[in-house]
Amino acid sequence: MLDEAIRNKVWKIAESYYPKNDWAHGRSHIERVIRSAVEIGKQEGADIEVIELAAILHDIFVKYEYNIQHREAHSRADGFRHEIEAAKESRRILGKLGISDATIDAVAHCIEAHRKRSSSEPQTIEAKCLFDADKLDCIGAIGVTRSAFVSFEHGQEFYKEETDIEAYKRKNVRADGTIIDFRLHSSNLEYELSLKEVAKRMHTKTGRRLSEERAAFMDAFYERYAEELKGRL
Repeated sequence: MLDEAIRNKVWKIAESYYPKNDWAHGRSHIERVIRSAVEIGKQEGADIEVIELAAILHDIFVKYEYNIQHREAHSRADGFRHEIEAAKESRRILGKLGISDATIDAVAHCIEAHRKRSSSEPQTIEAKCLFDADKLDCIGAIGVTRSAFVSFEHGQEFYKEETDIEAYKRKNVRADGTIIDFRLHSSNLEYELSLKEVAKRMHTKTGRRLSEERAAFMDAFYERYAEELKGRL
């Protein structure tokens, strides 16, 4: 387990990176991911110290990446990837706290590999636990709420009645899955293009089990939403 003094020091540094009122990517998201990752880690026999350190630090640059995208008209942001930059920064932070090189390497890999669109696949059980915990927070009731929060933050409609998803992809989605113009996106389009497949991406047995119910809830929610929009009673 992570030493309490180290935990407090890491949090004191990390919380300065996280926006205070961002339910989707701020401290509340991090705390949920920590709880899920630690629980999955216990079930999977992982190193809980590595998992907790990685979970605290994994999104420290996510808001910065979003800000760059908006400032540069929703471009590729010159290749800025928050998982890569966060992994680099975590090395600096943990190195100053006297964490061992082996632990720092393990934490950095977890962070580099936590994102769905990352070029780095989780290789260790700790990285797999963090990936699964982060993805669990994208689906289910929390996933719907986070998706709404992100949609409103980007000035999107929550639900767009797109009849041709493939045409939309050609118009507003790059080959790597990133969105070109967030203003044209929506919560249900994110669900169709990404979130409905999240449960299939889980790496651990525990993650797969936990994701099944959440994925089913999200499927039912968007089906019901579409029906109510059409006026079906």
